[in-house]
Order: sequence, then structure tokens, then C-alpha cells
Amino acid sequence: MAAMKVEVGNKEIVRPSSPTPQTLNNYKLSFMDQLALNVRIPFVFFYNSSSAISGGAIDELKKSLSKTLSLMYPLAGRVKEDKLTVECNDEGVEFIVADVAENMCCLLENPEMEKIKQLIPTAKVYEPQPVGKVLLAIQVNRFSCGGIAIGFFVSHAIADGSALAKFMEIWASFNRGCAVNNGSDGFISNQSSILFPPLTDTSSLERAMRMAAAVAEQDDKHLIVKRFVIPANAIAKLREDLTITGSVQRPSRTEALTALVWAAVINATPHQTVTLSCMVNLRSRMEPPLPPNCLGSLAYGADVHCEEAKDGGTAVTAVQLVQRIRDSLRAVNDGAARKVYGEGGLFRAVLGRIDEILLKKDSCSTLFTSSLCRMAYYEVDFGWGKPRLVVNMLKNSSVLFLDAINGGVEVWMGLPKQVMHTLTQDRHFLNYVSGFPKPKL
Repeated sequence: MAAMKVEVGNKEIVRPSSPTPQTLNNYKLSFMDQLALNVRIPFVFFYNSSSAISGGAIDELKKSLSKTLSLMYPLAGRVKEDKLTVECNDEGVEFIVADVAENMCCLLENPEMEKIKQLIPTAKVYEPQPVGKVLLAIQVNRFSCGGIAIGFFVSHAIADGSALAKFMEIWASFNRGCAVNNGSDGFISNQSSILFPPLTDTSSLERAMRMAAAVAEQDDKHLIVKRFVIPANAIAKLREDLTITGSVQRPSRTEALTALVWAAVINATPHQTVTLSCMVNLRSRMEPPLPPNCLGSLAYGADVHCEEAKDGGTAVTAVQLVQRIRDSLRAVNDGAARKVYGEGGLFRAVLGRIDEILLKKDSCSTLFTSSLCRMAYYEVDFGWGKPRLVVNMLKNSSVLFLDAINGGVEVWMGLPKQVMHTLTQDRHFLNYVSGFPKPKL
């Protein structure tokens, strides 16, 4: 792999355009936020844009970012020593400008994850000491050909996939000169800290996160990421193929795609039991529903188990799995969330058994799936048009579904190398994929 030269220039702090009122200075974290406190979500948005190269365009990006931070002010704050609170002190976010000696089109034709990692402020997803650190860092990369890539990481405790989509939408709207009508109350909510009270003693949580991060770091050395595109007509066919009269209703897009991917991963992992954990947005499932734009980590992991054995070389099929996936996803509600993450909930009890859980890793693994479909990631227009490609840096055994530009769905998969190699020989899975993916990310 040829090296890519990225020359980092200006580094500065961007603060909110208006001061945060003193009454809003303390943003309380929930238990779910604490679980995500050491995790950073990295993304890169690629654009064709010769106009974005200019210094004036960079200044506009900083001004529009500053306006956005006034609405989503916890992003410009800092986590306090107690790890229960974000002090909304307007200390700001990091803003970096870098020049890339590479043709963006060449990079996108054959994306390499090691190169793409250079386009974000840091490639490290795990932050061992979040206290006092920036919660959002942005790197604007200007390619020699005129393209631009906005790479960033954001604290998962402040934003999950839903909140992040809203942040990008607001920032881009301000940059285009559009008014944003929602007041700050539409974006900030401390209700989750009441529903899921935080741990006052975070020592067991921190120990669990350190152990999980160490295991993930080892796994990442053997990880390979690929992007598959499943066209709209192939998704429609898949949904019909999974419909069995009298036993399975027509599955949703996400249910069908999850069943297809999970079956392929199970069949590619012969010596382990593969459990599925589907991330579900809790905002609309609570009673009463939480505001759709509220910040925080509000993704519930709906676990699904595969009881079918792969005896005698018989492959597990998506048809066998889809109803189980549907039942698990539809069972996620207010009561289920409180039972797992609420005071006295199951997840708090698990923290004391983290050693036992990690020891079982050799005989079983978990595939994490998350759907960002119907979120406007490919609609984020700063005034230069919509993105050509949106990349999330996957970790561990994970799958991300993202709406594709043509009405299909992008399936980003991060898997151990041998599992990925076997999966890419799976004819049933590849029957639905648009061509064979070039990228070796």
C-alpha cells in the first residue's frame, strides 16, 4: 500500500456562537451514556468540491459549526471528574485543516482503511481518559484534485447514530445559509439520566470498559472491513424470499438484511456460536417517547440467539432466523429498556461478571448490527452537493446498514479476516449483492 501524504495545517478551537446559559451548565449523563463514555464514533464524509478548497469556505465552516454548537452545547463542554456530568462551559471543539496529496477519486475507487484513518483527528476509537478532553474533533481534508473530506470523531456518550445525523444536518443547513427553526430545547434532553440513573461509583464500569477495550484491540489486528451494496430490487426480492405464507409476515428491510447477514456470518464461523445484538433507537419506544432530537447514547442492544446447529455441513438460512429477529426487535420497549439499563437492571449486574463473559469468547462471539437507514447521512449538503461516500470506522465484529444513493443499502462489515474470506465465497449472500466489492478497507 503506497503511503498517502496528509499535511496537517491549522489547529484551533471553535466555540459556540453564543454563551450557554448558566442554568444549562451541567448536562447529566445517564447510565447508558456512561457505558459509552470511553468510545468515540469516527466518520468521514467525502465530497466533490473545488469551491471548498478556499480559505473563505473554511471560515464559513467554522462559523456554521459555531452556530450549531450553540444549539447542541454539550458537545462544546468537558466531562467532569465525577464522570456523572458534562460541564457545558463552552470550551469548544477541535477544528483541524489538512491538505492531502492524493486524488480523491483514486482513493474512492479503491478505499483503504489505513489511508482513510489519516483523515480523522485520531484513529483510536477508545479514549481511556475522557475527563477534560474535547468531545468533538473535526478534520477538514482538502485533496489536491479539489475534493474534500470532513473527518471527525464525537463522544458516543453525547451522540449516537441518530443524534449524529441531526448534528450533521444542522451544521450543513447553517453552512448553506438556511435558518434552523428548532430551539435548543429540541436538541437537549436530560430525561434519559432520570430513566437510567448513572452509577455514582464508576470503578466497576471503568474496569469492564478497559477489559473490553483490550480484547477489542486484539481483535482489531485480525479485522478486515468491506462495503457491500445491495440494490433496491435485490432487497425487494430478499423480502419476498423470506416470506413464508402462514408463518412469517413480510419482513422489513432491516429485518431481512439482518437475517441475510447473520446467516452468512454464522456459516462463515464454524467453531463458534454467533449471537446477534441489534442496536435499537430507544427514543420512540419509551413511555412517553423521548424527543427525537435529544442527545445521548440511546441505543438498546436486542440480543438474538441462533438455536440451529450446523451439523453435517447444513447451512443456517436467513429464513430460519428472520422471525426470531423480528420478535426480538419488536419486544424492545420502555419496560425492556428499564429492565436492562435501569436502576437494579441486568446490565449493572453483568459488570461484576465481565471476566467470566470474556473468557467465553473462544467458544462464542457476538455480531453487532446497527441500522442508520432512513437517517439523512447521504443528504448532508454543505453547499457543495451531497456526499459521494460516507465511511464509518467499524470495530470488532460489527455490521452497519446505511441508505445508498441509488435507493439500495450499503452494508459495511468488519469481521475477522478468515470469517470475511469465507463469507465472500457464500453464493447465497452474494446473490443479493451488486457486483463484488472492490474495496479492501
